[in-house]
Amino acid sequence: MAFTYTTRKDGRLMKKVTVDGRPIYLYSNNPDDLEKQYIEIKYKSNNGITIDNNTVTFKQYADRWFDRTCSAKELATQNSIKNRLNHLYKYIGNVKLKSLKPYHIQEIVTDLVKLGYTDLTKRTLAECKRVLDDAVINDVISKNVAFGIKAPKFQKNERKPLTQSEDKKVLELALTHKYGLFILVLRYCGLRPEEAVALTTSDINIEKQKLIVNKAASLAKNQPRKKPTKNLKNREIPIPSFLFEKLKERLAYCNENKIKYIFTKETDKHSMLTKQALKRHLESFLNSLNENVPDEEQIKFTYYRLRHSYCTMLYYAGVKIKKAQELLGHSSADMVYDIYTHLDEERENAEELINNYVENMLK
Repeated sequence: MAFTYTTRKDGRLMKKVTVDGRPIYLYSNNPDDLEKQYIEIKYKSNNGITIDNNTVTFKQYADRWFDRTCSAKELATQNSIKNRLNHLYKYIGNVKLKSLKPYHIQEIVTDLVKLGYTDLTKRTLAECKRVLDDAVINDVISKNVAFGIKAPKFQKNERKPLTQSEDKKVLELALTHKYGLFILVLRYCGLRPEEAVALTTSDINIEKQKLIVNKAASLAKNQPRKKPTKNLKNREIPIPSFLFEKLKERLAYCNENKIKYIFTKETDKHSMLTKQALKRHLESFLNSLNENVPDEEQIKFTYYRLRHSYCTMLYYAGVKIKKAQELLGHSSADMVYDIYTHLDEERENAEELINNYVENMLK
């Protein structure tokens, strides 16, 4: 028999189920999800498992919410959400959903701040609100007690590019280091590490001298697998001439040896780099870079700092914000705008401009 349901005026789908002589209403925006809920509740009913919204705990509901709304997301995203939920479970996991009060949520925020968490505090609070919003939509609770709770404002960590001196040293080493090509692609093409890992020989456009970015690698587990780009958009990145020559050498080697990926494991030339391999490669590069250098003068960076340096290079090259956003593969120009604005402020000597203005008026 076909699964039936009612479509409400607000567009949500509803299914009425009678359990132990009382009606229970299930809601969803997706027929398959609604049928999954229906099968679950019938299974529990048939097996004598108690179904009572009055006694369901935050963890019980949040686990069901995660299965319904997050289980199809990218694995790394799932792990991030689970991490935030686990923080919530420490405090309110066993608290009945209907017994939650605003002070429960405020205590979580206060404790996370005391522990020194910044971004995690905001994201955990947001996750809590999403779970409770879902409970309100499904008529489990009447209101979201976290609605009025606000995360404290934190000063943003300044994203610092490599200095000119650091940049020069990194470039000089990367031209000869065995892992240098990967460093150069991130620094001078602005790719995310997971995008560089997924590059294949067909992604180098020789005629246009461009890199084609149309996929990435999921590095949540040590064995990578292909996934779409972060904002689901493809892009073409111009390759600086000096880097183009090195990429052509690598391309010729790959084609000669029938190797698909530009960057591969040392133990298996036909497999993508793993998360652990990326870590080891960066450590090896930094060790070479800082060999015989005093601790206070050593250069430290992450792969993402190279990407930030690329954005800074675009600014000094005169590339407009919208084009920089496109080259970096951001869904929003906000991050690029922040970097460009900061660099504008550094460039602009307000004191000198004001003095010059006043002096000209007095002439």
